[in-house]
Amino acid sequence: MKALVVLVHYFKAEANPRHASVDAARRADRTAAVERVIRSYRGLFGATSTIDFQKKAFAETPGQGPRVDIRVLTVPECSLVTQAFRKRHRVQETAALVDNPRTLGFSAYQLFARAAQDYDWFIYSEDDLLVSDPQLFDKLNWFNMTFGDRRVLSPNRFEWNHRARTQKTYIDGDLSLPTQARLNGSVSGEDMLSGTPLSAPVSLRRARNPHAGFFAITRSQLAYWMVQPHWLDRDVSFVSPLESAATLGLTKTFPVYKPHGSSASFLEIEHLDDRFSSLNLPLIPANPTAEASQ
Repeated sequence: MKALVVLVHYFKAEANPRHASVDAARRADRTAAVERVIRSYRGLFGATSTIDFQKKAFAETPGQGPRVDIRVLTVPECSLVTQAFRKRHRVQETAALVDNPRTLGFSAYQLFARAAQDYDWFIYSEDDLLVSDPQLFDKLNWFNMTFGDRRVLSPNRFEWNHRARTQKTYIDGDLSLPTQARLNGSVSGEDMLSGTPLSAPVSLRRARNPHAGFFAITRSQLAYWMVQPHWLDRDVSFVSPLESAATLGLTKTFPVYKPHGSSASFLEIEHLDDRFSSLNLPLIPANPTAEASQ
């Protein structure tokens, strides 16, 4: 099995920055984040070694899961990933010529289309989203085998922040009802799904906020998407071009589900930042009775 991961990556300092990707003061943070993301894919799905004390040597073990190819998608002269780092970690870089760097994510679709017959899985990811689950593909495969490939399972994004209301914060909470209706109105799907992967019950809910900055689809799902009339329509009507590229086309094609409630950690991805969890918002105490009734 083979997977193509496209990391949408951009950094260029601007005056009065509103995003970390254009903030000169965050350059070192952004470099560390994208390098950590790449190293995690290599560590999780590449070869490992075990110390053999009897032989006084390291014994290499082949990687688990699919072979993962990583492509950094960027804009000329706007990448923080050095050639030496790319060579060491077997990463390719593609520089796209775009009028607006915030639309860069749409170029990932073109990369997917060109490689549509070469991979079993296609992953779109913003450059600061850390995968740390070695069972990522096992869980995605379980979902597709159980519920079919006309639905997509997306992870819950979270941030670690010891200064926040709770140390771990899931950052993609429910959107307004009109926005939910617009995003989820293109295709129908059940509101709740459930299953027992790994002998543990899991609840999955039609996402009230399908955005994750990340999606993973199979070869057949990509083929289905590519024949839809909205394929690469470059619609930017969801929040901004950044969020639209990551989410809008997906929701026009598939009902998107996320693990729900106490199952939230079943599939999750870490946002290597703390700007959302640092928002000055009140904390609503947990209501176990209400959650159990959903």
